Formats: sequence, C-alpha cells, structure tokens
Amino acid sequence: MEKSIYQLPFRVLERSFFYRRSQHWNSVQLLNFQNARLKKMIRYAGLHVPYYRKLFSEIGLDTLQFRGVEDMQKIPLLDKETVRTRKDELLSDEANERNMTWDSTSGSTGTPLHFVLNDAVMANKIAALLRSFGWAGYMLHSRTLMVQSYYYKNADFQSSRFYNVIRYDSNRLSKTTALKLVAELIRKPVKIIIGFPFDIVMIGRYAAEAGKQIPSPQAIITYGEKLSAERRKLLIEYYHSPVFDFHSMHECSAMISQCPQGNLHLIEDFSYMEIVDANGMKTATKGLLAGTNYYNFLMPLIRYNTRDAVQPADRICDCGRPFRVVDEIFGKECDAIKTPDGRILGAVMSHSVDKAKGVVMSQCVQDKIDHLIIRIIADSSYDADSQVALEAGLRKRVGNEMKLDFEIVSSLEKTPGGKTPFIISRIKDQI
Repeated sequence: MEKSIYQLPFRVLERSFFYRRSQHWNSVQLLNFQNARLKKMIRYAGLHVPYYRKLFSEIGLDTLQFRGVEDMQKIPLLDKETVRTRKDELLSDEANERNMTWDSTSGSTGTPLHFVLNDAVMANKIAALLRSFGWAGYMLHSRTLMVQSYYYKNADFQSSRFYNVIRYDSNRLSKTTALKLVAELIRKPVKIIIGFPFDIVMIGRYAAEAGKQIPSPQAIITYGEKLSAERRKLLIEYYHSPVFDFHSMHECSAMISQCPQGNLHLIEDFSYMEIVDANGMKTATKGLLAGTNYYNFLMPLIRYNTRDAVQPADRICDCGRPFRVVDEIFGKECDAIKTPDGRILGAVMSHSVDKAKGVVMSQCVQDKIDHLIIRIIADSSYDADSQVALEAGLRKRVGNEMKLDFEIVSSLEKTPGGKTPFIISRIKDQI
C-alpha cells in the first residue's frame, strides 16, 4: 500500500501539539522523556543495526541495562567519515525502499554524506521548526519572504497567494534581481523574512546603496550558516527588525533556536545533544556538539559529531523553557563566490558536491571572477564519474562561464582560527 500524500501533514499537525506542550515541561519531565527515548533507540539499534550490534558487543554495552542519559558517554562518538564510508552498516535491517527516503548533504565542510530519513523524523523536524519560528512571531499564512535555493529557470522570485509567501531564489542573487525584489517588498511588505543571513544582508545592502528602505518586518529568522555578530548588526541596520537565529542540519541530529529573550536554546525534545571534548566526554567549556535523534530508527546516528562547536552558558533563561542555553555556535560561516554574470553565491553552494563519490572533503577557492579551483581530498573510490558528478553539481550553481580546475590534495586551507571553510574568496573586494 502506497503512503498517502496527506500522511506527513497530519503527522506534523499531531507532533505540533506535542511540541506546544513539551516546551512548558519542567526539568524532571524533560529528563524522563530523554531517558525513555534514548533507551528505546539504543535497544533498537543493538538489535537491528549491524554497525551498533558490533560496536555494542565490542564495548560490552548491555542494551537491556542501558539507563539513558547517564550511560550515553559509554558509547563512542560517531564521526562523519564513518557515516560516509559505512552507511549501509548503519541501516536498520527493517529498512526498505517503501518506508525510507535517502537524503544527502555536504554541509560547510564539503564532505558528501548520504543518509536515510522517514516521515517520523521529518514530521518532528517540521513541527519543532515551526515552534521555533513561532518564537519569532511566525504563524502559518503570515506574509513571508523566503530566501533560499529554488532553482527557478525563468524567474528570480515567485509569489504564492495560497501560502502568502514570496520565494526568492538565492542562486539568482545579484544587484539587479535584489532590487526587483525590493520593489515588490516596498509595494507589498512582508511580516517575516526567513533565509540565509548572507543573502538577506546582501539584499539589504543593495537596497541601501540604491537609496531604498525595505519596510521593516516583524522579525528576521536566519538559518543555513553561522550568523556572525557583524551580519546580525548589518541585518538590524538594514531592516530595523529583531533577528532570530536558527540552527539545524539535514541529518536531524541537532537543533538550536533563539527565544524571545534573545538566548540560544538546545531543542532537547527534538534530539539529545551533548557538548563534549574530542574524546566524547562532557565539558563545561567550548566543545563539540554531538547529537542523537530520538526518531530515526531506520538509520540511527548515535552521538553523531556534527563538527560544530558551541559555548555552553551557565544560566537559566527567563523565558521559562527547560532547554539548556548556549552562548555561541562556532563554524559554518564562509566566503561567497561571485559569478561572471554578477550573481553572488554563499550558503547556496553547500550542496554542490553532494553527489560526488569518494570525496572526503572539498574546498572551492576563487582567485578570479571567472575561475574556481576545487581542491579535493579523495579516497580510492574517487574516479572519473566522481569528477563528472562534482562538476555537474557546481555547474548547476555557478553556470558555464566559470572555469573550473580540480586538484587532488592531501590537506585543505584553514582560517587563522583553525576552521576549514568550503569557500575561500581571493576577490572579496569585488563583491
């Protein structure tokens, strides 16, 4: 029996009622929920997932005696390289083509990953996301501008009366297309702006340079890349609106949202998140964010090292929600590419290498307006077909006028802070 197209919306509605209630739990209720979900996940993984059957046997973990939060540090961190190279072992033996959907991401590190999600995971992600957006004042059918990748062939942006939304294609970001959008926003203002912070900043900058003032929305919600203090400042300057940061990932292992009090919260009723050192041990200082989704039984990613670093906060938020507070999310911010036809591509480049087999990490370096160097750390499975897939993903975004040179390297360029950005621009003065 095929899945109904209405099944996911109904599940989102049902989970929305849950998330509306759970944000008002006390700390004991939250802990009880976490323990119950983690025990269920660990026991399932030990029975049905080859990778975890072997791992738990090797470390002597008795899943029937597993207590939840208290025992999580007994399990080693799961790194991206393991997910990349052993994804089949991470699949449940109950998974089949009818109840799962393959997804992919390369994120800010240019490391292609393929993983499985299902309706249960997506329904919880959408419901938790809508609740987070609601903290900024978003409501379904609020007039909204969405700024992200749409790959429109013959339009820079499209309006939907049914959803009351304007969708601007970040792949077409340029001064010309941005000013067309600004004219539409002046004609018919929006209540909420949601999208990549770099792109929203550039739209505001083009408007300011043209002497145009975009009517202030009630709020701006940013996601998809790091919201730096500088970009937050520019958003407030250009739009005169409060800015709410939202952090999530395709793997659905972590979610962080900003509440009306201005604090960033770990969304702990969506996934179990830990702030750990390189050995996977809890730390009270800046550490790695590791996440375990409560609902992805088809491909459990347990203590998944997101490679994002966060700074925990030693305080309780006045908003009254039981979720822990973090002061800062590190990483994910990178440069932008300028194409010969005048477009500016930032976070929209993040999925350009998703389909390339054998790519361990990659990096795009722009040294001329019409030239990109793509540096690749590859394993033995990288072949001619990999480069074809890699070039196709890049061409989809940068077009055919850009010259692309591919280099196989043993290491990638790092920032002074030790990060490995996916995009490095040598022509920032031209953007």
